[in-house]
Amino acid sequence: MSVLKTPWQRAYRSVWRREQQYLARYETRRVSPLDAKLEELAPESLLETLHAAFSKAFSTVFEKGTGLIDRAGRQTQRRAACRVRQYAADQWEDRASLRAFTKAAGAAGRGNVLLSGAAGVGMGLVGAALPDVPLFTAMVLKCVYETGESFGFSHDDPSERRFILCLIETALSDGAELKERNQALNAFIQDGCWNDQPPMAVQLRATARQVSQAVLYGKILQGIPLVGVLGGAEDAVLLGRIQRYAAIKYERRFLIRRRLAQLR
Repeated sequence: MSVLKTPWQRAYRSVWRREQQYLARYETRRVSPLDAKLEELAPESLLETLHAAFSKAFSTVFEKGTGLIDRAGRQTQRRAACRVRQYAADQWEDRASLRAFTKAAGAAGRGNVLLSGAAGVGMGLVGAALPDVPLFTAMVLKCVYETGESFGFSHDDPSERRFILCLIETALSDGAELKERNQALNAFIQDGCWNDQPPMAVQLRATARQVSQAVLYGKILQGIPLVGVLGGAEDAVLLGRIQRYAAIKYERRFLIRRRLAQLR
């Protein structure tokens, strides 16, 4: 007989297992033969060019927003739906009411991944790599924003934006860096405050560099007309990875925040 008797305990156990599976999957960095060949062909300046482009894109979206991300009507609908789920969870506190948050986050994630894949393939058909950077950045932030909103978290204040940047950086990390950064995020989730974090501008550049390294091989391919379809499709793969990790982290935050509120 399981010792996990309450719906909250079962939900927390489920998200913990998904987190462990994610860490195990990316415990070592996997480089395909194609990636190894592209690494040999990559100009030394390309990574720095991508880093600068992603740094500018993250900064621009954070400062000004985009119509793609900040459509007020859709945001209002998502927040209203979250309040309905919150009310149901408060009334019944059963597995179904808790899983409703996870299902909403999954639905939002699938839509964003499909949209990102279509956009990346379109750019690849015409051999456009660097112009895809602002669009991909907007799609990444849109996906993370909507995942967070599914669990009742906003993206408006500086602390939340730092969490988002750290989440994206961690999601695309491997090995020891992944574990270390994941532990730092869990510490914030548990305590609600950051310890020994760099200035926001430094974190933004660090996240941009991590994204640049992750997309490097895809952007090399994406710059070649027609063949670039393969590189463009990589956008959806990376966004799916980020979304899975975001869903884990936000569900963990949701469950811990809920338990702490019940204990007060």
